[in-house]
Amino acid sequence: MKGNAETTIKISQRVLSEWRAHLCQSKSVTCSSGAPGPPGPPGTKGAPGEKGRKGTTGNKGDQGIMGFPGKSGKQGIMGPVGIKGEPGTKGEKGEIGPAGMLGTKGEPGESFSSPAVVVSPVTLTVNEGGSASFQCSASGNPEPALMWSNLDNQSKISQSAVSGGKLQLKHVTGNDTGLYQCSATNILGDSRKVVRLTVNGTFLVMIIMLQT
Repeated sequence: MKGNAETTIKISQRVLSEWRAHLCQSKSVTCSSGAPGPPGPPGTKGAPGEKGRKGTTGNKGDQGIMGFPGKSGKQGIMGPVGIKGEPGTKGEKGEIGPAGMLGTKGEPGESFSSPAVVVSPVTLTVNEGGSASFQCSASGNPEPALMWSNLDNQSKISQSAVSGGKLQLKHVTGNDTGLYQCSATNILGDSRKVVRLTVNGTFLVMIIMLQT
């Protein structure tokens, strides 16, 4: 019942307000202002205003507490080699170490010996125009050097006539007749052997005939 009565009052007030407004529009009627009506419903939301100006910078805040240490970064590339430092002071001499084990016994070395010459043949007789050869060998340590020489002529024998201790004379004549010496030499001394060469020729035959 209370709700119906309130609704009826609101309707009557609305009708009376509309009639009063219509009547006041007439020229012959003077209307005085009535009591203010109830507030109207809220209007629609207005457009947003302009953006305000930037405020002034505030005071610096207090320093915060230190955070946890971060993760270790990757190792960087190797830098250039630094300048060589000065040599350090010499350390004290260390103690003598224990003696090492004895090594195995080595093979006995060769003993040194003076030369010993052997020649073959000791004497040789050939006809003029033929060839003659003598062989000379020598033992000794260090190995001795061999050399042939003509004792009668005192002239050097051609190197082409000597090979490996062998004396080879080709197309011999009476002038090749005589004594030849083979000598062997090393640091401990020398050794010599003499051979005789006889060349049969026209000159030798004539001497035999005169002697007879």
